[in-house]
Amino acid sequence: MADIAVDLGNYNTLITFREGDTRYRGLLKGVARRVRDVPGTLFVPSLVHFGRQLLLGEEVLRAGVYGDDATFRDLKDHVLHPTPVGRKVGERRITHKEAAAAFLRGVMERLAGELDEGVHAVILFPSVGGEAFREWLGDVDLDPVRSVTLVDEDTALALGYGLNLFTDDLVAVFDFGFSALRVRVVQFHWMGREAYSPPVIKASVSVPVGTADLKQRILRELHADDMGKPLPSFYWKRFVLHEADAHTWGQEEFRKILERENLAAEVQRALDRALEEARLGGVEPEAIRKVLLLGGGTRIPIVRRTLEENFGDRILGTQPELATGRGALRFLSDSPVDDMVRDTYSLQVRDPISGEYHYPVVVERFTRYPTRNPTARYIVNTFYDGQYELHLRIYRSAGGGPRAEAREILYGDDGRISFVASQEDETHEPAMDGPLVIPVHPPGRVGERRFLLEFKVDARKRLTVTVKDLREEKVIWEERPLIELS
Repeated sequence: MADIAVDLGNYNTLITFREGDTRYRGLLKGVARRVRDVPGTLFVPSLVHFGRQLLLGEEVLRAGVYGDDATFRDLKDHVLHPTPVGRKVGERRITHKEAAAAFLRGVMERLAGELDEGVHAVILFPSVGGEAFREWLGDVDLDPVRSVTLVDEDTALALGYGLNLFTDDLVAVFDFGFSALRVRVVQFHWMGREAYSPPVIKASVSVPVGTADLKQRILRELHADDMGKPLPSFYWKRFVLHEADAHTWGQEEFRKILERENLAAEVQRALDRALEEARLGGVEPEAIRKVLLLGGGTRIPIVRRTLEENFGDRILGTQPELATGRGALRFLSDSPVDDMVRDTYSLQVRDPISGEYHYPVVVERFTRYPTRNPTARYIVNTFYDGQYELHLRIYRSAGGGPRAEAREILYGDDGRISFVASQEDETHEPAMDGPLVIPVHPPGRVGERRFLLEFKVDARKRLTVTVKDLREEKVIWEERPLIELS
């Protein structure tokens, strides 16, 4: 079974395989580009041509029909367009959304056929306009794919850069790609894949400065002596904005061209607009934990310098073209993608009359940490006169469905305890070597509501307890570490 991440773009559609998976080699020959420096990822130009047979990606370029009326490009932007823009091809009218569906279906059919095995695909959808993208995707025939999982590009980007979404939960995304320069400030409410929801967008700015337009303007300047002749297609020309092409221009000339384009000023204006919008929504720039770079345009030195002047060492951008695909595969994986609490932990409490054990929960599985509020609060009674110690044990719980919830452990006047018991199909194993011993001074009385216990998880992923003596109205322990959690 092959796991892949699919990121439909305007310029390229990226198909990413798991690290170390060599099955991608030689796949989609003639359709995908060979990018030797990026193992594990297939680059398919987002082009589809409706002719005698359907042409995809590089096939369109090799056939010389890039500018033909039957060729559709800029697929992602058209998917997000609210109206079905289209054109007549032969005797039928084809919308750009239909063309994008044919492209994605065609690529998946060929890929699944060449792999000759089941394919699990995680497909990225845009954070802005995601609802329209998901609605379009619902009409795409993806029968060749065994299963489809969806994840937003900002979550995938954050996971690809290795963020802990519990602590680095407020980030800015700087996206400079084919069609536009986009800046977003997003707030994650991450509870693990099982409780996944897209982040909340606190600010979003889009400026129509894309690398495609920028490349065309620079090409015109570089070929100013060839007025009247068609410009080289940037699909064919080896043209990399973030490196100086020694055969065409030097670093200084390249810098002057970008300065004349006022690229740094455009970047700064976009940042200022996004930060001001975020500030109006109650988010100060200093609260942004990380700045994540997306798209090849973020490699341009003058762009990087402008970002560093604003955000310093908070910038992450070592793989701006590839982080989303790798993060999407981490999302698809069953292995942990963050540092959340992975098990449920409970107290072991023994009924002194029946002798049965009960396990009220103190920390639920998939709890974010550090916790601001208590994960559980329990009131504990002493149950005989002269009781001078209270023993409690922490257990790790597994199995069963949703766990029963208790808010009080009460030892009544009749010696019985009252709380909701755990489910019968749960299993429990000790999580600490010895019991938690709480001193009772002065000694307790039968049925006395004596202690308030509040549990939290600290920044070092330790379970802590605060114990308040209700009779004496004093705190015995404050956030005392008990055990390290898994």
